[in-house]
Amino acid sequence: MRIGGVDWRRGAPRWWIAWVLGTAGLSGLCCLGLIFQNAVEGYEDLTLILLLALFSAGVSWLICGLVGLIAYGNGRLSLVAPLLVVCAVGLVWTGLPEDLGWRLSKGSLERAAADCVVSDADARYGVYTITKVEQYRGGCLFETRGLLSLSGYAYMPNGAPESQGEYEYKFRPYDGVWFRYWVF
Repeated sequence: MRIGGVDWRRGAPRWWIAWVLGTAGLSGLCCLGLIFQNAVEGYEDLTLILLLALFSAGVSWLICGLVGLIAYGNGRLSLVAPLLVVCAVGLVWTGLPEDLGWRLSKGSLERAAADCVVSDADARYGVYTITKVEQYRGGCLFETRGLLSLSGYAYMPNGAPESQGEYEYKFRPYDGVWFRYWVF
Protein backbone atom coordinates (compact mmCIF):
# COMPACT_ATOMS: atom_id res chain seq x y z
CA MET A 1 0.00 0.00 0.00
CA ARG A 2 1.32 3.47 -0.89
CA ILE A 3 0.00 6.48 1.06
CA GLY A 4 1.44 9.96 0.73
CA GLY A 5 4.60 8.79 -0.99
CA VAL A 6 5.35 6.22 1.72
CA ASP A 7 5.56 2.61 0.63
CA TRP A 8 4.05 0.52 3.45
CA ARG A 9 5.44 -2.95 4.08
CA ARG A 10 2.84 -5.58 4.99
CA GLY A 11 0.05 -3.07 4.36
CA ALA A 12 -0.87 -1.20 7.53
CA PRO A 13 -4.68 -1.05 7.91
CA ARG A 14 -6.54 2.22 7.68
CA TRP A 15 -7.60 2.08 11.34
CA TRP A 16 -3.95 2.06 12.39
CA ILE A 17 -3.14 4.99 10.09
CA ALA A 18 -6.14 6.90 11.49
CA TRP A 19 -4.97 6.08 15.04
CA VAL A 20 -1.43 7.33 14.32
CA LEU A 21 -2.64 10.51 12.66
CA GLY A 22 -5.21 11.14 15.41
CA THR A 23 -2.51 10.76 18.05
CA ALA A 24 -0.24 13.12 16.12
CA GLY A 25 -3.10 15.61 15.74
CA LEU A 26 -3.88 15.54 19.46
CA SER A 27 -0.18 15.94 20.26
CA GLY A 28 0.10 18.87 17.87
CA LEU A 29 -2.94 20.64 19.32
CA CYS A 30 -1.66 20.15 22.87
CA CYS A 31 1.78 21.45 21.90
CA LEU A 32 0.29 24.54 20.23
CA GLY A 33 -1.87 25.15 23.28
CA LEU A 34 1.09 24.84 25.64
CA ILE A 35 3.18 27.19 23.49
CA PHE A 36 0.31 29.69 23.57
CA GLN A 37 -0.06 29.27 27.33
CA ASN A 38 3.67 29.92 27.71
CA ALA A 39 3.43 33.10 25.63
CA VAL A 40 0.44 34.58 27.46
CA GLU A 41 1.12 33.13 30.91
CA GLY A 42 -2.38 31.73 30.80
CA TYR A 43 -4.63 29.87 33.17
CA GLU A 44 -2.89 27.13 35.15
CA ASP A 45 -6.02 24.95 34.92
CA LEU A 46 -5.86 24.94 31.13
CA THR A 47 -2.13 24.20 31.23
CA LEU A 48 -2.77 21.17 33.44
CA ILE A 49 -5.55 19.96 31.13
CA LEU A 50 -3.26 20.32 28.11
CA LEU A 51 -0.48 18.43 29.90
CA LEU A 52 -2.90 15.65 30.83
CA ALA A 53 -4.14 15.42 27.23
CA LEU A 54 -0.52 15.35 26.00
CA PHE A 55 0.23 12.55 28.46
CA SER A 56 -2.79 10.63 27.12
CA ALA A 57 -1.55 11.17 23.57
CA GLY A 58 1.85 9.87 24.69
CA VAL A 59 0.32 6.66 26.04
CA SER A 60 -1.68 6.27 22.83
CA TRP A 61 1.47 6.91 20.81
CA LEU A 62 3.40 4.27 22.74
CA ILE A 63 0.76 1.58 22.15
CA CYS A 64 0.16 2.61 18.55
CA GLY A 65 3.87 2.74 17.76
CA LEU A 66 4.48 -0.70 19.20
CA VAL A 67 1.53 -2.15 17.28
CA GLY A 68 2.82 -0.57 14.07
CA LEU A 69 6.34 -1.75 14.63
CA ILE A 70 5.52 -5.31 15.68
CA ALA A 71 2.43 -6.13 13.64
CA TYR A 72 3.10 -4.17 10.47
CA GLY A 73 6.87 -3.70 10.51
CA ASN A 74 6.37 0.03 10.21
CA GLY A 75 6.84 2.69 12.81
CA ARG A 76 7.83 5.66 10.65
CA LEU A 77 4.45 7.35 10.65
CA SER A 78 4.22 7.05 14.42
CA LEU A 79 7.34 9.25 14.72
CA VAL A 80 5.30 12.36 13.83
CA ALA A 81 3.87 12.83 17.36
CA PRO A 82 7.20 12.69 19.24
CA LEU A 83 8.78 15.00 16.65
CA LEU A 84 6.02 17.54 17.29
CA VAL A 85 6.62 17.32 21.05
CA VAL A 86 10.40 17.66 20.65
CA CYS A 87 9.93 20.73 18.43
CA ALA A 88 7.51 22.31 20.93
CA VAL A 89 9.86 21.65 23.86
CA GLY A 90 12.73 23.12 21.86
CA LEU A 91 10.70 26.22 21.03
CA VAL A 92 9.69 26.77 24.66
CA TRP A 93 13.25 26.07 25.83
CA THR A 94 14.59 28.85 23.58
CA GLY A 95 12.18 31.27 25.24
CA LEU A 96 10.67 32.50 21.97
CA PRO A 97 7.00 32.24 23.03
CA GLU A 98 7.68 34.02 26.33
CA ASP A 99 9.71 36.71 24.52
CA LEU A 100 6.93 37.23 21.96
CA GLY A 101 4.36 37.58 24.75
CA TRP A 102 6.55 40.16 26.49
CA ARG A 103 7.11 42.17 23.30
CA LEU A 104 3.37 42.25 22.61
CA SER A 105 2.59 43.36 26.18
CA LYS A 106 5.47 45.65 27.15
CA GLY A 107 3.94 48.88 25.78
CA SER A 108 0.65 48.33 27.55
CA LEU A 109 2.40 47.49 30.82
CA GLU A 110 4.60 50.60 30.57
CA ARG A 111 1.54 52.82 30.10
CA ALA A 112 -0.10 51.21 33.14
CA ALA A 113 3.10 51.48 35.21
CA ALA A 114 3.24 55.25 34.63
CA ASP A 115 0.12 55.69 36.80
CA CYS A 116 0.27 52.42 38.76
CA VAL A 117 -3.42 52.42 39.68
CA VAL A 118 -3.92 49.79 42.40
CA SER A 119 -6.43 47.13 41.37
CA ASP A 120 -7.60 43.65 42.36
CA ALA A 121 -9.67 43.11 39.21
CA ASP A 122 -8.47 41.00 36.30
CA ALA A 123 -7.43 43.13 33.34
CA ARG A 124 -5.68 42.59 29.99
CA TYR A 125 -2.37 44.27 29.36
CA GLY A 126 -1.23 43.19 25.92
CA VAL A 127 -1.58 39.40 25.90
CA TYR A 128 -1.26 39.01 29.67
CA THR A 129 -4.12 38.73 32.12
CA ILE A 130 -3.01 40.73 35.16
CA THR A 131 -4.85 39.69 38.30
CA LYS A 132 -3.57 42.40 40.62
CA VAL A 133 -1.70 45.70 40.41
CA GLU A 134 -0.02 47.11 43.49
CA GLN A 135 2.49 49.77 44.39
CA TYR A 136 5.64 48.47 46.04
CA ARG A 137 8.68 50.42 47.24
CA GLY A 138 8.68 53.05 44.52
CA GLY A 139 7.61 50.66 41.78
CA CYS A 140 4.63 48.82 40.45
CA LEU A 141 3.88 45.09 40.59
CA PHE A 142 1.73 43.34 37.98
CA GLU A 143 0.69 39.90 39.21
CA THR A 144 0.05 37.21 36.61
CA ARG A 145 -1.61 33.88 37.12
CA GLY A 146 1.04 31.70 38.73
CA LEU A 147 0.86 27.92 38.89
CA LEU A 148 2.47 27.37 42.27
CA SER A 149 3.26 30.83 43.59
CA LEU A 150 2.52 34.51 43.25
CA SER A 151 4.52 35.91 40.37
CA GLY A 152 4.50 38.58 37.74
CA TYR A 153 6.27 41.61 36.34
CA ALA A 154 7.67 44.48 38.39
CA TYR A 155 8.38 47.97 37.12
CA MET A 156 11.17 49.28 39.35
CA PRO A 157 12.70 52.50 37.97
CA ASN A 158 15.10 52.74 40.94
CA GLY A 159 16.16 49.10 40.78
CA ALA A 160 14.81 46.10 42.62
CA PRO A 161 14.83 46.26 46.43
CA GLU A 162 16.56 43.55 48.42
CA SER A 163 14.40 40.80 49.89
CA GLN A 164 13.92 41.23 53.62
CA GLY A 165 12.70 37.80 54.58
CA GLU A 166 11.98 34.28 53.53
CA TYR A 167 8.43 35.01 52.33
CA GLU A 168 9.25 38.34 50.71
CA TYR A 169 9.22 39.23 47.01
CA LYS A 170 12.24 37.96 45.07
CA PHE A 171 13.29 39.88 41.95
CA ARG A 172 15.20 38.85 38.83
CA PRO A 173 16.26 41.40 36.17
CA TYR A 174 14.21 41.01 33.01
CA ASP A 175 14.30 43.99 30.63
CA GLY A 176 15.83 47.32 31.69
CA VAL A 177 13.76 48.63 34.60
CA TRP A 178 11.48 45.60 34.40
CA PHE A 179 11.94 42.62 36.69
CA ARG A 180 10.27 39.27 37.16
CA TYR A 181 9.16 38.69 40.74
CA TRP A 182 7.84 35.75 42.70
CA VAL A 183 6.93 34.76 46.25
CA PHE A 184 7.10 31.19 47.48
